[in-house]
Amino acid sequence: MRVLHWIASLALCAMMLVVVGDVILRAVFNTPIQGAYDVVSIALLVMTVFGIAPVVAGRREIMIDLIDGFVSNTTIRVLAVIASLTGGVIFLFLGWAMITPALDAWRWGERSLELGMPKWPLWGVAFLGLVGILWAYLMQLRSNLRGAQDSVPGEDKS
Repeated sequence: MRVLHWIASLALCAMMLVVVGDVILRAVFNTPIQGAYDVVSIALLVMTVFGIAPVVAGRREIMIDLIDGFVSNTTIRVLAVIASLTGGVIFLFLGWAMITPALDAWRWGERSLELGMPKWPLWGVAFLGLVGILWAYLMQLRSNLRGAQDSVPGEDKS
């Protein structure tokens, strides 16, 4: 998962550098960076799809522990399993919904706005990131089903 985190971090840095460079060059020399819109769009895609898996793998999702003090550890584990299953199902559905637009982009030769690059490889990147996300949910589910100590979200480990 560390590799996915680094890829997402590099994409974020590239996106920020292109935006800052574009703004400075546009303001100072009145010459914007050609293709900045496409580069930022691609970097945003990469950052998003490769950044979610490390969050899921590290159990850093937003967690609200309103009921943790009132229910047993077993109930918390059951809820953690349900949450893992729900996240996995949501991303499976997202992947299924992405198939038709990806095939359309490949069939009809859809191209990016400024650089004219084909868009179908970007769908491949999105599917690759989705595989990492689903893998992270699968590992999270496995850990929750085993009842590992770190799978109890509200439990104090000290």
